[in-house]
Amino acid sequence: MKHLFCPLLPRDPLRGPVLVLAAHPDDEVIGAGAMLAYHARQGHTITVVHATDGAKGDPGALATDICAVRRAEGKAALARLGVPAPQHWDLPDGELPEHLPALTERLRALFAAVQPATLYSFWFGEAHRDHRAIAAATALAAAALPKDCRCLLYGVNHVVPTGVLFDTTDCYPAKYKALQAYASQNVYVDLPGMSEHRDRANTVNLDLPGVLYGEMFADLRPAELGPAAELATALQRLLTRDLP
Repeated sequence: MKHLFCPLLPRDPLRGPVLVLAAHPDDEVIGAGAMLAYHARQGHTITVVHATDGAKGDPGALATDICAVRRAEGKAALARLGVPAPQHWDLPDGELPEHLPALTERLRALFAAVQPATLYSFWFGEAHRDHRAIAAATALAAAALPKDCRCLLYGVNHVVPTGVLFDTTDCYPAKYKALQAYASQNVYVDLPGMSEHRDRANTVNLDLPGVLYGEMFADLRPAELGPAAELATALQRLLTRDLP
């Protein structure tokens, strides 16, 4: 084993264009918001996709039109990171696995059009079925990515099991403010507070002064996504076989 702990990598080699995939408004900020703020400060072109309409994000039916509310919140949150407004694909929330073939084809076209140097997408072992569907579609469409694209896979429901760590201390305040923009979700879950605990905890094995927050990713190339997906999916099935 090369590293005992997740290595802390420099951010300098990361390049644009940057493509960011999220199932719901807020996923990409929870998983990679501070890194997106970093890319924005570097002047990188950033494209964010929100794949679903977010319709199931209001279990208490507090909003008149939760899809419109979440769309506005997503735009406001990204603006606080210095990132342009996202694309909205408006696929049905909670049903991405049922649309996997169409989602994969759409990602192939997107990858070919954007030709990202850096891609942010979900880790394969996520708990939410929409997250796992985007992870699977990303692997299936990977041949359309540039061969040297850095594929940084993030976790929302779970942290990635191992990977690389980036120091995001300088950009974390922007992430915190971005998460505050999701008022409809913060009624149910304290996204800023929980994110602060997790990003702080990511640095638990670092003894570097001034490194207070970090974001962790699986760091792969396009050709590695398929094999990683197979391994991660097999492990997920093994670990959850007795769950209802």
